Amino acid sequence: MKSIFQAVATLSCCFVVLIDITSPVVAQDADPGAFQTPALILPKDGKGKKVWLLAATKDSIRYKETEQATDFVDSRISDLQMIYLYDPREYAAAMDLYQARKYKEAKEKFSAVRERHKSTQQLTNNHSTLAAFYEMECSRRLGDLDALASELQKFNKDSLVRETQLKQLELYAVWDAVRSKNWEKVEDLLKPYAKAKLPGELRVQVDYCHGYALEGLKKPKEALMAYQGVLNSDSCASDDLAMATVVRILTIFKEDADVQAAIKTWGMPKEDKNSKGYQDLLEAASLVHMYEFLIGATTPLPTELKALGKYKPAPVQTPAG
Repeated sequence: MKSIFQAVATLSCCFVVLIDITSPVVAQDADPGAFQTPALILPKDGKGKKVWLLAATKDSIRYKETEQATDFVDSRISDLQMIYLYDPREYAAAMDLYQARKYKEAKEKFSAVRERHKSTQQLTNNHSTLAAFYEMECSRRLGDLDALASELQKFNKDSLVRETQLKQLELYAVWDAVRSKNWEKVEDLLKPYAKAKLPGELRVQVDYCHGYALEGLKKPKEALMAYQGVLNSDSCASDDLAMATVVRILTIFKEDADVQAAIKTWGMPKEDKNSKGYQDLLEAASLVHMYEFLIGATTPLPTELKALGKYKPAPVQTPAG
């Protein structure tokens, strides 16, 4: 279970703009003045060379041949085998914050990258579009679904090519239904994903939203089953949703009539250790202790849920000798 709560980078921090090939990238310093960003181009009839990209359309690019040059060159994309963009340092810094779960700070930096690199946003997988995508991911992870809805309206997905990112865009429709508390719509939108093979970070979203919708539909037992899917996810799953899932599960247990009855009779002669409420109360206590052991110091549970941790059975005493 420990891996559920580890801070895992769910998406790669290196991206390239490519025609024909895929390659890792190296972060480069950005010019603090007029926009330019380092790139590698490979003409069809020549050797690859490093240039400083100034702007791009779907058909052509404009670049300088040296960082200090004052003149520029225009080239048709059809004359090139490859365009390879290095990750700018400000983008790499934003990704570092994102992977460290500092989503508010990361979002601010992604916003700056999106604006600075707008002149290249017609290129496939460009940094302006990628930064805009991660702005939305920051909003989702921060739970700001109103901001996510607003950002999605302005987002142009045409230059994205990664399947995981495109599927994430599809799931934003589910999150918008969660935002509006349209639980029946959430259920309908999730039906195609029920048996679909999904990466861990997408599967946990499906299971979490399903559980949340079932709670909204007053089906707490079914919600617990959906939430279990989040906790059973692999090591690529989103730890922020795993933490939120623990809170939801504990809330369901706390509000359950059988659990409340078990709390009232705890330690009393009429306590029924074979009852479902008693067993659920023990499960809730175990979940509290697991949460506290793994991440409680950084993100503590609400006080009323943390209190469930005190319901532990007395240790079995064995006779001496």
